[in-house]
Amino acid sequence: MSAPIKFIIAGFCLLATAYNIRAHEHQHLQCWHCSSSTIGSEDFCDVTFQEDNIPTELIKERNINLLRSCNSSINSDHERAVCRKTVEEYDGKIVTKRFCYYTNKSDPVELCNVTTPEKNVRRIFCEDCLTDRCNGAAGLAAIFAAILLPAMALADQLAN
Repeated sequence: MSAPIKFIIAGFCLLATAYNIRAHEHQHLQCWHCSSSTIGSEDFCDVTFQEDNIPTELIKERNINLLRSCNSSINSDHERAVCRKTVEEYDGKIVTKRFCYYTNKSDPVELCNVTTPEKNVRRIFCEDCLTDRCNGAAGLAAIFAAILLPAMALADQLAN
């Protein structure tokens, strides 16, 4: 085989490998990553996610990445990445969090509603989802939580 053909084949193999690596990178789930308890995040990372309220200049200035690529460090056949949104009460304060989470592939997506949060935390809402940026969506569950949270707070105040 002549040298130019070898270079063409080698170049083709390198391009194919690079393309395969890039295609694999895009297969990772993209999830919002924020907490309403972080100063400055309450304007966009509350129960209802407000992407239009993200302070883009501040985010760029501080090199903060609100959209994370979730990939398993274990790369297991039994584990999968999900986007998770939780609304929990910590010491009387309601906190909404969005982040990547890893579950067993055999676990139903609804499992986060059943699992117990850490001590001294009351979970009000939890949702796992499997599509890009889904933990920022205002689905029916988020709308329900937005209506339910003030009603629950009022009920707590009336009970005390």
